[in-house]
Amino acid sequence: MTDTRNRHEEQQRQQHIAPQSLTYIRVIEEVTRTGITQSELGKVVGAGTRSVQNWANGQNAPRGKSVTRLLDLHSIVTVLADTYTDEGIDIWLRARNRNLDMQRPIDLLTTGHFDEVLAEARWVAGGM
Repeated sequence: MTDTRNRHEEQQRQQHIAPQSLTYIRVIEEVTRTGITQSELGKVVGAGTRSVQNWANGQNAPRGKSVTRLLDLHSIVTVLADTYTDEGIDIWLRARNRNLDMQRPIDLLTTGHFDEVLAEARWVAGGM
């Protein structure tokens, strides 16, 4: 009886998640799988940690500039995944990069320099 009740409650909870949120859940999972914390993700996209937590569990979806920044970060992670493992992506994002004037890509992302980081990620992946 308890198993049936738990399944029913889970189905009800899933019905309350907006379909577009499921896509954002997957995007957030793919980004955080590389080692980026929800707190760091919030800093990169310009949102609080609690907002990121709500996006990750499907309670809300990102809006405004947060959507663009989240999807830009996802693109960078996807490009890097062609060359690196998740751990390699984490290291690449946190290490000083000579082609980025010895700055850390994660720090550049936090200050909104997505295009520069994407260009470097594409170069690393052999796309330039």
